[in-house]
Amino acid sequence: MENDSKETKGKKHQFSADRPIGSIEEDLLGRAPFAKSLTSAIKGWQGNESLVVAMYGPWGSGKSSVKNMVLQTLRLAETNCPLIIEFNPWQWSGQDQLAEVFFQEIGLVLSRSDGSEDGKRRAAKWRTYGTYLTFGASLAKSLKTILPILGLPGSGIADMLAKGMEQSATVAQEGSKGVEDQAVVQQQTLAEIKKELSDSLKELERPILVVLDDIDRLTPEEIRLLFQLVKANADFPNVVYLLLFQRDIVERSLDSPPAISGQEFLEKIVQVGFDIPRIEQTRLEKVLFAGLDELLTDGDVGKRFDQTRWGNLFLGGLRPYFQTLRDVYRYLASLSFHVSLFRSTGSFEVNPVDLIALEVLRVFEPAVYQRLPEAKLELTNLGDRAGDSHEEEKRTRKLIESIVEMASQPGQVREIVKELFPPVEWVFSGSMYCHGSKNEWFRELRLCHPEVFDRYFHLAIPEGDISQAELDRVLSLVGNREGLVGEFRALNKRSLLGVALDRLEAYKQKIDIQHAVSFITALFDIGDELPEDRGGFFPISPDTHASRIIYWYLKQEKDIGRRGAILKEAMKATTGLYLPIRIASLEGNEEKRKKDPDAFNVTDADLDALHHICVEKIEQAAGSGILTSHRNMLSILYRWDKWASHEKPRQWVEKLIDSKKGVLSFLTACLHRSTSHGMGDYVSQEHWRVNLKYVEDFVPVNTVARKVSTLLLDNLSEKETKAVKTFQKAHKWRREGKSDDDWRNDEGE
Repeated sequence: MENDSKETKGKKHQFSADRPIGSIEEDLLGRAPFAKSLTSAIKGWQGNESLVVAMYGPWGSGKSSVKNMVLQTLRLAETNCPLIIEFNPWQWSGQDQLAEVFFQEIGLVLSRSDGSEDGKRRAAKWRTYGTYLTFGASLAKSLKTILPILGLPGSGIADMLAKGMEQSATVAQEGSKGVEDQAVVQQQTLAEIKKELSDSLKELERPILVVLDDIDRLTPEEIRLLFQLVKANADFPNVVYLLLFQRDIVERSLDSPPAISGQEFLEKIVQVGFDIPRIEQTRLEKVLFAGLDELLTDGDVGKRFDQTRWGNLFLGGLRPYFQTLRDVYRYLASLSFHVSLFRSTGSFEVNPVDLIALEVLRVFEPAVYQRLPEAKLELTNLGDRAGDSHEEEKRTRKLIESIVEMASQPGQVREIVKELFPPVEWVFSGSMYCHGSKNEWFRELRLCHPEVFDRYFHLAIPEGDISQAELDRVLSLVGNREGLVGEFRALNKRSLLGVALDRLEAYKQKIDIQHAVSFITALFDIGDELPEDRGGFFPISPDTHASRIIYWYLKQEKDIGRRGAILKEAMKATTGLYLPIRIASLEGNEEKRKKDPDAFNVTDADLDALHHICVEKIEQAAGSGILTSHRNMLSILYRWDKWASHEKPRQWVEKLIDSKKGVLSFLTACLHRSTSHGMGDYVSQEHWRVNLKYVEDFVPVNTVARKVSTLLLDNLSEKETKAVKTFQKAHKWRREGKSDDDWRNDEGE
């Protein structure tokens, strides 16, 4: 059966692909004319024998939907509407119930359809007929009598039929008047009873239509029994059978070599057979597209829908998977579920075109789908293909090709993989992409981006990442300085500010330049609160992300004078200290400015103005005590020294170390962490160093040593203790005549 109902319009899709339509009004596939023609054939049949009509079609081809349209048309007919008995044998478990219900359903209709004396006698004769099938001295004797009359070949079929007939008698006996029917049985032969019943059925004003659906869902034994029951009653007049099944399944079940093949046995029973009309592809795709349109009407879902990519994917890879309406509705039900998961946060967390294609693999190519997560590195890694070894390239090619070869339709999967994963398009003699594509892939939430890939398979945002809804909120606040700072701080409390800036880099040249002052000022405001922990083996620090965002964002503005004005305004307005200084420092690389002045965002004159603004902010921070506890104190002191005078930062440090707190703050600022990997190490080793050259740039080392010698190490923080001990070790190293650059700082040393 299948679902081709219009009822899904404006509603969520049913999570079942097996619900057929119930009326002609629901027909979306143009099957109504065929159903009406079949109805006319049934209504127009007249004869003294039974008629067995079969409708052939694979699962999902619409047999049940056509059946429902036929029955609707028959019931609406003013004349010649048959007595309809719908019998779904799949609903009855086991051969016992199957045989019993077959006789019971027909008997009930005969009883209810005609309350006249003739009708009652007809129903009684039917019950008597059922009783006779097992009533007698022995089952073997009954079969010897029945088989010549029914003309059924083969001892195996006879055994099966005997069992079915014997079981069916229970219903007939219970429905009869017991002793009276049995008495008749003892007085009449089966042939006499059948003749009387046949004569009575000829008198019916309306024929009986027995509809048997879902036959192909039965076990082979049940299929054989059902067809034997039909055959045993196929010569009664005014009885029409409408059988619905997939032909090859039934024929295999009816095979009884060497006596008779399933095809031959079926031909002995079915008088008229119809193959259900093939669905027009355009009609089928119309249903699919209507379902997709419904899912994509939500603005967040459809925002990243690329019509060109969709067209290439559908025509190149997806189209052959939709052959029946069951395929369409099974797919839409699954897709609808996953769409609801990915928009639960308020924004749509994945690319809709990629999700549509991936869902095709999930539903129709599960073996391929299950292999994708383990191949994440190969599917998403751009790398440097020119630098890859031959063996590495060969290994990647073999892996991707092995995934494609698992498909039921490898050619289609090849096209889908090429479109979903551009980094491996080269495997199929396609293009090779550069790293510049990655930001666009991230903005578009493409499956091929390594930071987005996992959410498609985990059905959730990975731990330690931010959702698209949160990123969309950040982007919506770029014109609201206070709101954006508040959002940044909220993310920082959840340890997500670093990853937020990493994700924001993909948008650095897409944010509207009209929000430049508020956006850059907000970044400056939060600069002193950026997390220190970078994570990973090849880290990019949050302050580097922030600097890159500002640099490339400003590049959108072609007027260099306007860029300088934006930076000056933002620096004057911000409460932040470190990030404005960092930006001014990056803009002041003298050697690079000489080689490539166009690479910078400000003129020399504006750069001097930026330095002046930063010096004022440094001196304010030094006077207020903010600089004392700033984790970037050392780099700020160097900028102060370079942009103002040598004396001011030195005087400030000399005054700072007069106190215990000041000494500890200065040494902590001079403490440097580095990592290294030994041969065979899985994790990095941590090293800490205080470079005495940095110390003596602002204050004599011996002066600091004297101050440190008076310190009590009780109640110090872990970092302060490490700074003091590391300074003392470096000072001892120098006193022993060793070079400051020839150092090791392992705990065991």
